[in-house]
Amino acid sequence: MQLVLLLLFPDCNIALTPMSIILSKPDENNNIERKMIDKDNFSAFKENIESIFCMKSFLKGTKKYNPGGPQAAALV
Repeated sequence: MQLVLLLLFPDCNIALTPMSIILSKPDENNNIERKMIDKDNFSAFKENIESIFCMKSFLKGTKKYNPGGPQAAALV
């Protein structure tokens, strides 16, 4: 999980706690800026990740992953 978070937040230090994920990084004045993903905002975080990676239609089952479809044939 931490590797995925590092891909999403490469400039942040990541701390995993039993109830949250803490992202921290220094701002332009070298003050540490902290953000937290916890039970209060996890749903919004999840929705944003699903949207960014175009996962909504796959998770809802309306689209199937088809690596050999007509677009793949056109590329070959």
